[in-house]
Amino acid sequence: MVWAFVALASCYLAAFVGSLIFLLYHINLWKYPVYYSAPLILAVYLPASVTILLPLDYVSHNAGPISGLHISDKTILLMWKGTYWTTFLLTWVFLPILQEFYRVGNYLKLEKLKASLKRNAKFQAITLLCSVACAIYLILEAGFTFRNLKSMIIALSHIYALVLALWLMAHGMVVIPKNKWLEGNFLQELNHNYLRVPKLVDVLEDTKSDFREDVLQVLILKENFTDPVTSGDFQYRDWILDLEAQIPEDLKDTVRRQYVYSEANTISREQVTNAFMTKLTHNFQTHFYKLLAHSSDYDIVLNRIVKLQKLIDARCAQDWTQRLQNIETSFLPAKMSYYYQCFAAPILARVQSILVFLLSVIIIESEFFHSTELSLINVIAYKLGIFKHNLTQAICLLLFFMYMIFCSVNSLARLKVFNMYHLVRRNSDPVSACFYGSYIARMTVPLSYNFVALFTSRKSIFEEWYGQSIHLAGLFNLMNNWIPRLLLVPVILTTFDLYDKIKNRIGLKSGMYGWADFDDADVESNTNDQNLVHNKRREVVIAEAKRLVAMELNRRESKTAISQRPARSGVYAQSKQPSGQNPGLFSASVDSLLSQNYPLEAGSDASPALWGRVSEAYRTLKSTVNSKLERTTPHENVALHYRDQDDAEDHLIV
Repeated sequence: MVWAFVALASCYLAAFVGSLIFLLYHINLWKYPVYYSAPLILAVYLPASVTILLPLDYVSHNAGPISGLHISDKTILLMWKGTYWTTFLLTWVFLPILQEFYRVGNYLKLEKLKASLKRNAKFQAITLLCSVACAIYLILEAGFTFRNLKSMIIALSHIYALVLALWLMAHGMVVIPKNKWLEGNFLQELNHNYLRVPKLVDVLEDTKSDFREDVLQVLILKENFTDPVTSGDFQYRDWILDLEAQIPEDLKDTVRRQYVYSEANTISREQVTNAFMTKLTHNFQTHFYKLLAHSSDYDIVLNRIVKLQKLIDARCAQDWTQRLQNIETSFLPAKMSYYYQCFAAPILARVQSILVFLLSVIIIESEFFHSTELSLINVIAYKLGIFKHNLTQAICLLLFFMYMIFCSVNSLARLKVFNMYHLVRRNSDPVSACFYGSYIARMTVPLSYNFVALFTSRKSIFEEWYGQSIHLAGLFNLMNNWIPRLLLVPVILTTFDLYDKIKNRIGLKSGMYGWADFDDADVESNTNDQNLVHNKRREVVIAEAKRLVAMELNRRESKTAISQRPARSGVYAQSKQPSGQNPGLFSASVDSLLSQNYPLEAGSDASPALWGRVSEAYRTLKSTVNSKLERTTPHENVALHYRDQDDAEDHLIV
């Protein structure tokens, strides 16, 4: 018994560590209070723990107890109930309240909590109204009792989350093998990333423009109403200063330089009310979160483009000196690292693509023939002999179930939900983290029951307890049996890129209907048609993307050079590098991006004529930047307003 407890505790500890690593990869939890971080960690940890509990429960009741991991049925039932109802409270109560708490623009915490509770009360009221029809059906079908009411709540939550989880899982099971296969060809992946650049740049510039307007208002408020001498004890002074402290320094300086006084920019004291400040704070936070997310996405694509370009250069180089200059350092010896990054890694990516494709085929087939002898997962579990080894069977089922959850979560992270929520590396905002955390927790239990339904035998504690609610009424039972078979619909739509074609046919191509698109939808829509016109358009888009990338890399290189110039005091200014960026990575890659002499693969979309036009544009840009750097005075057509001479010297353009 002691060893079983130690083994189980080790498994759950590993799940907790994995959940914590996943969250820290996407958001800096340590800067948030414990009342935010604790529910978020729990929302990700509980689904991870289910991946251990489900195979343990199922294998123990179908193939016998697992050696060293035997747990009583009563303990398993308590674990299932505790996991489900904790997840239910997190996804329907605590995380939505926290999400609105960090979304609203109120300043005081008590006011933020009141506003959050008010918004959630409205949402819950709408949900209850939608449940009235189901309650009427329940009364007619099974009778109205407290137990049936509780079962109805479980069933409704199950059906809603199951539809969402299976749709996302179907998309992931097609896209993940496709993306892995793409990683096996450097040139194709490079063009794939180039096709994303123009859209990312447009979105990023629009976000910057919106955020600059908010920054300008905050700076005007700060200049006019935070000086104790001229403004007195202004009640919104601390609020304004807190907003001003959140503005990035480079953006703050840019807005100050470009600011020109006009009547339209003035804000009177009478305008500054609680409603005005609340709305300003909400807009400021929303645009700031979007700016962080889109900047992070853009940096990731830029880094990947530069890395792929270096790998292509290394493969085409003739001598080892040039090859090793383009290879990232690793724990492997230099030449071995070259062979691994340039040749072994693409082959491994293709092998991984084939393996996950086979997993996808097995799961999709099993979903269509679930609860029958034709289910491939059922065949693997009971016909291949692994059922004779309980631990091996549990590990096999664990891998299948983890892949199902991974596909759903991967697609969820790529889903554009009204362009409000963004899960990005290290820079996710608290509102988006709450949203994605709640849906990760919400989808896990329905996927667990769906996984058990893939087998001919469903014998388990989970089925005995949770299945009673699902089979409460005939309609719920019918939906639970047929929804998995409809998995083929999103699989076909994703495989053949039919989403855009259908939207075009029914007139839903405008931007307002893009909330259900995925991040890769914009790229795929550029490659749908086989016509020559669209192929030429694709070449033009790639050429434009190369120009934009070259401009961005050159801008960062110039910014680094300026920051490293001697300051007026004779001390070198510290280099301000973008977060997560290597300065040498960008500075050494601008020329290689624009002047390539390596042979292209067959079917390549890059052409020498396009490279020539891009190289000419780069040389023009370079001469323009150099001429501007030689100037020591501001532009004459920009009106700069400073409080005094010292302030003007601090913002002198070098």
